[in-house]
Amino acid sequence: MKFLSLTLATLAGMLISTYALPGPLPKLETSTLLAEFDVDEPIPSINATEHNLAARDFKVRTLSCAGNSAKWAADTEQPFREVGKNYDLAGKNMAEVASQFCAEVSGHTFTTEVDSIQKHYWFRNTFESFPLPFVPVRISVVNFHSTPGKIVFKDCAEKMAKVISGCTAKGKPSRKDYFRGGFVTGEDKIAYSIHCAEKYCR
Repeated sequence: MKFLSLTLATLAGMLISTYALPGPLPKLETSTLLAEFDVDEPIPSINATEHNLAARDFKVRTLSCAGNSAKWAADTEQPFREVGKNYDLAGKNMAEVASQFCAEVSGHTFTTEVDSIQKHYWFRNTFESFPLPFVPVRISVVNFHSTPGKIVFKDCAEKMAKVISGCTAKGKPSRKDYFRGGFVTGEDKIAYSIHCAEKYCR
């Protein structure tokens, strides 16, 4: 067991030091993302106070969480860094990372084509049987239904916060170390998604 732990730790260091994911990231496919979630799943109740969210209407059409079907979990309080970048995210949390993503992609315009914009980040793994001590988390905005529109920072940040709040394990306080992925769609049917980027998470 000690040998396995050392092996994983060594591998983790190698991967993080080279800023590379363990294997190439495939092009985002709509069918793949849709398969990860039940798009007709009803919106569960959200404890806005517990998750430090404003108690107001986010105009969310659907919230879907991966739940028990996911084979991964991430600690929302422990991001490492953005994949391919050489700066650390120490001291930030998933909501702050998602908000930074929204600021960077704000203004991106969707046409009548299926399209997405995404970035990948390393977060500490908290799923017992996951093969690595960290998870490649994909934060993305996806235009599933070819709806013309533009990403607005405020709207994006609020919807990402809704995903994090709704798909983090519940408890008192909530288990912020056990996020398993999900997405929300707004009235425009554009999806705001946070999920593991690799197939071995499913």
